[in-house]
Amino acid sequence: MTTIFIDIDSLRPDHVGAYGYDAPTTPNIDAMASDGVVFERAYCANSPCIPSRAGTITGRYGIDTGVETHGRASQQLNHPATMVDWAGGPSEAADLTEWYTLPELFYERDRTAVGIGSFPQHPAPWFYHIWDEYHQPKSPDTDDFQAIEAEYIIERALDTLDRLSDEDLYLYVQMWDPHTPYNRTEEEIEPFRSADIHPYPTQADVERHQEWDAWRSASHMDIEDRSDLNEMLSRYDAEIRHADEQVGRLIDRLKSLGLYDDATIVLTGDHGEEFGEHGLYREHWSTHDGTQHVPLIVKPPSDESRARKSRPELVTNVDIAPTIAEYEGLDRPSRWQGRSLRGLVNGSADDWRDYIVVDHGLYTAQRAVRTDRWKYIRTYHAGMWDGVVPAEQLFDMENDPWEQDNVLDDHEDVVAELRGHLEEWVETHGGDDDPLQTVASEGPSGYNVFKDDWDGI
Repeated sequence: MTTIFIDIDSLRPDHVGAYGYDAPTTPNIDAMASDGVVFERAYCANSPCIPSRAGTITGRYGIDTGVETHGRASQQLNHPATMVDWAGGPSEAADLTEWYTLPELFYERDRTAVGIGSFPQHPAPWFYHIWDEYHQPKSPDTDDFQAIEAEYIIERALDTLDRLSDEDLYLYVQMWDPHTPYNRTEEEIEPFRSADIHPYPTQADVERHQEWDAWRSASHMDIEDRSDLNEMLSRYDAEIRHADEQVGRLIDRLKSLGLYDDATIVLTGDHGEEFGEHGLYREHWSTHDGTQHVPLIVKPPSDESRARKSRPELVTNVDIAPTIAEYEGLDRPSRWQGRSLRGLVNGSADDWRDYIVVDHGLYTAQRAVRTDRWKYIRTYHAGMWDGVVPAEQLFDMENDPWEQDNVLDDHEDVVAELRGHLEEWVETHGGDDDPLQTVASEGPSGYNVFKDDWDGI
């Protein structure tokens, strides 16, 4: 059996055709989605890059893995195999089988686990832990590991499929496009300049953001009006189209090898990207949907039923590892906290969670509760936006999906209920110490890097 996990950086679902976007960014992803199930309300449980991928590889939330931010605090994963005892040897305090990461589970069950991508050049050594193979393609055009073009990743993926097509293969493919820098050609960008752009920020918002002296505010990103925003979004769309073309090459090879129909394919983004909706342009910095809402598409094997083509349930990327394991017939480790999505795909799930909780820890320290209608955001550290970002926010996601109107004072009962959900979730999934509170007390790492460069708001 072949299982493919496609991880596309900084991909917003509202710029994907399968999620209703009109511009032709993702014809190949859309075609794959027609063979699978689109999860309309999927979120990364932790953002940005390092905490998010800690969740996908472990099936656990950041409050449990300990990975809530970037930098020094991201290097240690709460996993006995990454710890040492007093004599310097591997910890024997736990049954390691209950802590397996997703590739480790495949490896230990005699399936071939291959990863391709340059993500682990972040300070995340635990990501390398136990694969049969891990490849980091290089680009002749850049030394920046976050700017390696998707075609170099896919070339290695195609080679892997050709070599290992007869094996039970788990193949993880990580692409940076459409992460910055945006470097597509004018010919690639031009078709997207006529696309409809987001309603927010308004022109008045842009002018207000021009007055901010803060990380990636309009004043520092050459955004003077909405035409500049349109140009930025056009370049973003061109990057998505480039990534999609590479996904198409991967799917074509699966089909030519006779692997596509029986393959399980999962495609998601590690997080989204905000474009000024709340003052930051081309950045992932909060628990707003621009950062946390991600595409998630599951294509099951052709002999598996699909109850419907899309699902409205609240899911997170922590659910990906249990999903892949179940499709492969592998028993999930007991430490995993996510839930398999297979029952939602085939319609056998008779109940689902009522809410999810998501964290951000790089530029702010925030935790949000998302229900069917509401989103409650608790800010423990506002970064350089102190005075603009309040300690608590409540948004009516049915009537205000762009999260522009904080209605906290108008719904005391709702706020009380969501505070209760937050406390319950922390107690259920956390341990003695909450790593997000550590981030807040020490300052988010992105804030600490840039705080002396700006005057603030």
